[in-house]
Amino acid sequence: MTDQPRPKAGRNQSTKRKGPVTPAEVPGTALWKKVLFVSVGVLFVVLMVVSSMGTSWLNVFQTVKTGSVVTTDLTIRDDQNRPLLTSSQTLYSNAIKENRSVFLVSPLVVDAGLPYNQSTKTLPILAPSSGANYTLFGEEFNAISMGVVGMHPGGSKSIRLDANVTEEQNYTVEQFNQLGGDFNNTTIGDEMVLAFTENPEAVYYNNSTPSYALRTTHVVNKSADSLILAFSHAVAELTLSEVQTA
Repeated sequence: MTDQPRPKAGRNQSTKRKGPVTPAEVPGTALWKKVLFVSVGVLFVVLMVVSSMGTSWLNVFQTVKTGSVVTTDLTIRDDQNRPLLTSSQTLYSNAIKENRSVFLVSPLVVDAGLPYNQSTKTLPILAPSSGANYTLFGEEFNAISMGVVGMHPGGSKSIRLDANVTEEQNYTVEQFNQLGGDFNNTTIGDEMVLAFTENPEAVYYNNSTPSYALRTTHVVNKSADSLILAFSHAVAELTLSEVQTA
């Protein structure tokens, strides 16, 4: 009988069976999963932010309708683009540094789309003449009231004020100097702030403190013995901040 070869000592002769082969991952699948996970994460963060805001974020979709009460920041400029009146503290501060005549007021509250039929509209001045009012013509305030219709919170708009108001007044040398001007040293384009007594009876009867309304004018023409002051303003720049739906 032929001798059979013996297995070597200490050697395991059992055969290991391999498990099922894992199929190779389709190229691009890993990247797709990462994009999906990142997208879901971003969406979750957005939803958390929106939920923390409540419903206030929906205000950006509001449209100003007739009868809505709106609050708007305001800057009024003349025909040379110089600011005369503003609710912007930054614009006011910059103008004061440049030695410009400008008044600071609070943001304007307007009944949108409702006609304003008074001859004037006074706005309380915060600085530099605290305690006085600034006078807008009724037509100017009416243009603003009508102009805010259709705006959205955060939106901006420029409204022409001189379409119906082009008021000018001629003054002789004596009349102009009586207003506080200096006729000889005044040139075309110069600004001048005039004060109007809102309660003349206080002056006549001395029974109360007079209140004054101010209005910025500027020289548009000058001859040897007279000059013309323009009282009209050119444009109102609005930035809507709040809408209360009627």
